Amino acid sequence: MLSKPSKVLTRSRLWLRGSLFTVIAFVNFASNASASPELIMFDSNGAKAAPGVIVKSAATMTVTGLINHVVVTQHYRNENPFAVNARYVFPLPEESAVHAMTMHIGERVIKGEIDKKAQAELRFQQAQQAGKQAALVHQQRSNMFVTNVANIGPGDDVQIELKYQEVIDYRSGTFALRFPTTITPRYHPFNAVLQEQGERPNVEKQPASLFAPSGWITPFYATTSHGDAPQSEFSLTINIDVGLELVDIQSKYHQIAIENPAFGQYQVALNEPNAVNRDFLLEFKPLQKEQAQAAFFTEQLNNGERFGLLMLLPPDDHFTQTQRLAREMIFVVDTSGSMHGQSMEQAKSALHYALSLLDSNDSFNIIGFDDQIMPMSNNPVPANDFNLRRAERFVYNLQADGGTEIKGALDAVLDGREHLGYLRQVVFLTDGSVSNEDTLFKHISAQLGDSRLFTIGIGSAPNSYFMRRAADVGRGTFTYIGSSGDVKPKMQQLFDKLAHPAITQLTLTSEAVNQQGEYQQLEYWPSPLPDLYFSEPVMVAVKLDNQAAIRLTGQTAQGPLAIKLNTQQGQSAQGIARLWARQKIKSLLLYNQQEQVKAQVESLALEHQLLSPFTAFVAVEQTPANIFAEQNVQAANQLPQGLTMRLPQTDGQSRMYILLGLLLLTGFAVLRFKK
Repeated sequence: MLSKPSKVLTRSRLWLRGSLFTVIAFVNFASNASASPELIMFDSNGAKAAPGVIVKSAATMTVTGLINHVVVTQHYRNENPFAVNARYVFPLPEESAVHAMTMHIGERVIKGEIDKKAQAELRFQQAQQAGKQAALVHQQRSNMFVTNVANIGPGDDVQIELKYQEVIDYRSGTFALRFPTTITPRYHPFNAVLQEQGERPNVEKQPASLFAPSGWITPFYATTSHGDAPQSEFSLTINIDVGLELVDIQSKYHQIAIENPAFGQYQVALNEPNAVNRDFLLEFKPLQKEQAQAAFFTEQLNNGERFGLLMLLPPDDHFTQTQRLAREMIFVVDTSGSMHGQSMEQAKSALHYALSLLDSNDSFNIIGFDDQIMPMSNNPVPANDFNLRRAERFVYNLQADGGTEIKGALDAVLDGREHLGYLRQVVFLTDGSVSNEDTLFKHISAQLGDSRLFTIGIGSAPNSYFMRRAADVGRGTFTYIGSSGDVKPKMQQLFDKLAHPAITQLTLTSEAVNQQGEYQQLEYWPSPLPDLYFSEPVMVAVKLDNQAAIRLTGQTAQGPLAIKLNTQQGQSAQGIARLWARQKIKSLLLYNQQEQVKAQVESLALEHQLLSPFTAFVAVEQTPANIFAEQNVQAANQLPQGLTMRLPQTDGQSRMYILLGLLLLTGFAVLRFKK
């Protein structure tokens, strides 16, 4: 049974507050709509100034084995006759381990230092006030970062270089690399409880159009006028050396050039310098008859510590011999304003195709949500012809508008119960444009029960941080659909996987036995390990120490599964210790309150030189240049491709506030006229 939707704030009691929200909404919308393709600049009085700083960015990727090493360069040039401070909000992959920062000023090179976030910010502010050139990079979310550059002199060039690494994605025999280029506007949820008339409202969360989360830096969005192309430039080069001949190298959303200088070596270059309004995705497949069953890489540090990176893909016969079980499929589709346009059409196509793949033994339901819950049915229904036609009509009539109130949708589908006799799988289609991710992760963990949550990222620049983490906590997986042409193959791949039971209860232990005769536990991440589905490998980073062998165990429909791996036979690789630390930080933050694990996360991040919520990189030119910035600038992001925002629709109540505000202003005008 679905929980009944209810609005805590009623329209009749919000008319007075509506006028204030209207003004703020119009101001926000006007500032976004008039944004420059380059930068938005303000003087000390808040007046808009002409842009005069050019920002270009570039990325170079080097893929060896399962690890992608990336160098990102941000190039700032100040063409003003005065000095400026610059700020840039930018995305990186949600699993990136950022471990180095360097500032280049002409021929001078200043290496960034990792420090506690508060101390790094203080050092940066002191340098800025002293007229020194400095840079600060911090993490706003795991996929959203902020660079601040102080005192860029007139005519100066400043380059900020960041290094990160990640494990590349591998499923169904295909490797994939994804690099985000812009940020989908985030919705900041708003809720309040009204007391009896005459009493002061108890506001639990501030209105989305007024306040963002504490410390949140909102991106600006550029618009093009008169058909002009955006002036932002981005270059990307990918060097691939996996020692195998590759086939079917392709980028579905961008034009690329491919070179093959030697066997097993490939160089891919982006051929669209202005393509900064959609995520870049490169897929490539090794030429081999059988899928890789296992890969193991190791790294030993100078202090003697050993770390391993394991990819394990069990043989297909673990699944193909298994009888198909009855399922309850719940499709949850985001119909908020940020989904308007291309994203909504992709979501509808995905739903229509998903319905065509249901089996007669399945039951299902479809739930649309924005700031309201819109179920097709109050209860799941059998997947017969009548209900499938009913579902198709329901999907056809879905419209994108309102706010992204994901918590209400989760309340409607996650009941915290065990479901005996069938598999309960929740498929969540959204662009994930919210800012309260941590609250939602905790909510999923508390309400999951034995359900499994599978997220599908919709649109040209979805919030993959939310969707991948939500799938981690929901014991499911994340799928990215970036265009209508991806719908059929990606949904078919997902349903092939969901149609078979998972390998569950996966654990990793040492072959060594303790005094109690039990296998010794290992420190590995992610922890707990997710369920394993058809064609998707286990990717796990593990601290090995002196372990000679490790065991992976789990449960299948045919009985227990046990695989032994020799840790001495792993291929040597660099950066595994950082990936292990990055995964440990991720798990600590996912399953605990931030303040409870702050000291542990901070210590790990400082030890392994990683950005985290509690650390930042700072670089300061020690020789005072006596340059004092006269203005502050912020680089503008491009709106994601296909996103149309005629009103500030990431705020679910914006239309209501505008209408009520206009009514209020009309009322004031009438009263004044009568006087």
